[in-house]
Amino acid sequence: MSANRSLIIALVASGALNLFLVGGIAGAAWMRQEARREAPIAAALAQRPPLWTAGRDLPPEHRRALRRSLREAALENRADAQAARAERRAVVDAMLHGRFDRAEAGRRMAAARTLESGVRAKVDGRLVGFAESLPPEERKVLAEGLRRVYAPRQKPREERPERPRRKNDG
Repeated sequence: MSANRSLIIALVASGALNLFLVGGIAGAAWMRQEARREAPIAAALAQRPPLWTAGRDLPPEHRRALRRSLREAALENRADAQAARAERRAVVDAMLHGRFDRAEAGRRMAAARTLESGVRAKVDGRLVGFAESLPPEERKVLAEGLRRVYAPRQKPREERPERPRRKNDG
């Protein structure tokens, strides 16, 4: 009788372990699929470097001053940026919950754009003020960094159309 009981306990433990392993493998496969689905979004967001990277070739004291100036601008504009995101979320929520009204959505999206434009203008003003404070040689270094940051975005590799290959008439 104790042999049967030990065997049953071993089988139950083995079954539980197998169920745990299968669940882990299935969960990992699902997570991998979700990561693939979200990869193009992450790639699109990562295409343009952050604005503060424009100063990476500046001397350390000016690099720190640029980051501090941009951080202060971000803090000053936090409320407007959050309000813009809230306007966009309200439109999405209305779509999800069947309360969509085109006029209301248009008004909210316009409000979000206006808020974002104001934030962008204030950050750009900070950047221009900072550039004015630099010596001309370092201003050129900052300009090269800004050229990198503002470069046209490239499509992620998997979205780029294939170029037709030329046949060699040889």
